[in-house]
Amino acid sequence: MKILAFITFIITFILFQTMNAFAEEDESAYRTTVNKDHEMRIITSGSAALNARIQMIRDAKTSIEMEYFIFNHDTSGGLVLKELATAAKRGVKIRLLVDKSVNASRLDEYYAQAVKENGIDIRYYNPAPMIKFGSIQFRNHRKLIVKDGEEAITGGRNIGDDYFDLSEDFNFLDREASIKGEIVGAMKNSFEKYWASDIVEAPGPIQAPYRNAEIKDESRDHDYQYRKKLQAKRLQKARDIFKYTPKDEQTLAFIMDEGKKNLEANIVGNCPNVTFATDREGASFLESLKGEKYEDKYRLLRKEIAKWVDDKVDKELVIDSPYFLENTLSKKIRLKLIAANKKITILTNSLASTDAIHVSSIFNDDIASYMKDGNFHAYIYKGESSAETKFISPKVKSSSWGTHSKTMVYNNDSFMIGTFNIDNRSSYYNTEMAIFCSGSPELAKDVMDNINLRKKSSTELMQDGSLADCTELTGGAKVGVLKKLMYYLSKIPSRLFINLL
Repeated sequence: MKILAFITFIITFILFQTMNAFAEEDESAYRTTVNKDHEMRIITSGSAALNARIQMIRDAKTSIEMEYFIFNHDTSGGLVLKELATAAKRGVKIRLLVDKSVNASRLDEYYAQAVKENGIDIRYYNPAPMIKFGSIQFRNHRKLIVKDGEEAITGGRNIGDDYFDLSEDFNFLDREASIKGEIVGAMKNSFEKYWASDIVEAPGPIQAPYRNAEIKDESRDHDYQYRKKLQAKRLQKARDIFKYTPKDEQTLAFIMDEGKKNLEANIVGNCPNVTFATDREGASFLESLKGEKYEDKYRLLRKEIAKWVDDKVDKELVIDSPYFLENTLSKKIRLKLIAANKKITILTNSLASTDAIHVSSIFNDDIASYMKDGNFHAYIYKGESSAETKFISPKVKSSSWGTHSKTMVYNNDSFMIGTFNIDNRSSYYNTEMAIFCSGSPELAKDVMDNINLRKKSSTELMQDGSLADCTELTGGAKVGVLKKLMYYLSKIPSRLFINLL
């Protein structure tokens, strides 16, 4: 009996240690701190951001991992795909993970087929159908590119012309961190977790068009022939994205020239203390019903943000976010800082600069209540270019602009850059990621200088909730009639469904 008990103890001990080891290894993919020097560059220009990605793909020797919420098949998306295909031909392992959101997904099964034909391994995150309303809320909002496990970029940008200063209609002002060092290993490990998730699927084959069995002669089944031609046309359009057009060549020349200059204008600094944090993959409606257990298991990034606020903010917390939609977490942070007589400054969008009218309708109604305390300060972006860099055309410069950055500055040497918005989706539904840096006054100043530059194209809100330039919160003549109509029509449904915004 004693021998049996001893053997049982040994087996139990080994299993316990193994489980602990797995747990530690598992957690390291979601939160890792490295107290070693890391080379870091804050990328502010869209053309610089596209240049950086192309250079990473061209320099890759073994692997490229890319993960995005939105991957458009426009000019910039096409350029990235063509560069990936070229890298795949020389033996680089390419993996592309895209969210399969009903609203945001652009790379359908036709583009997936063309992508696979060019040596790129592609998978979809959460391809749940629209009828599963609960399941489709849990999106992968992460943005990441990793080269050879040694260099990575994360931040607010998806893949599309409006993220790289190339759209003639609307462009996003964004901010990213390019990083080299040991922390990149943890970022790649997190990609591996997502890539292997149970709710990730490889795109299936294109389904053959419906055939009327009653018509024996296939050539006389005209509906079938029409659908067959339509499928062939869609597939050819997807395949054509891998061919260079004159517009592609013109855009690429600009990106490799001006984009490179814009990239080199951003300093390369050293961050001695780096933390990477991300939410856990695989969240679902059923998991969310578990309350605190769901939050403890999946909602990891917001806890890290709260920790950094507690540990690092000495005088002022500066937030640059496209949306400021207060929830339980942000309210708790705001009230705690105000009670400690610390300042909060936010830069966010106005109705004129936002891509989310419903969020603006709530923000404009609520902001006056935040402003009552003298330690809360807000600036709203007015929709015009901040003219930070040279653009590819005058039409791009004169287009509408809005902030899309997801940044927090905690003090004069600590900041966060990631994918996390101040809204309910980032707090409770979407999976997010971020890089935190402390101990680098040079890089923190670089971030703040850019925020201050963009504040010059914004208007400050006064303590009574009015604008310092005496214009209206709804944007006045700068906002079109249709957008303003949608703004007022969205007020009631936005308030009713605020938890999903």
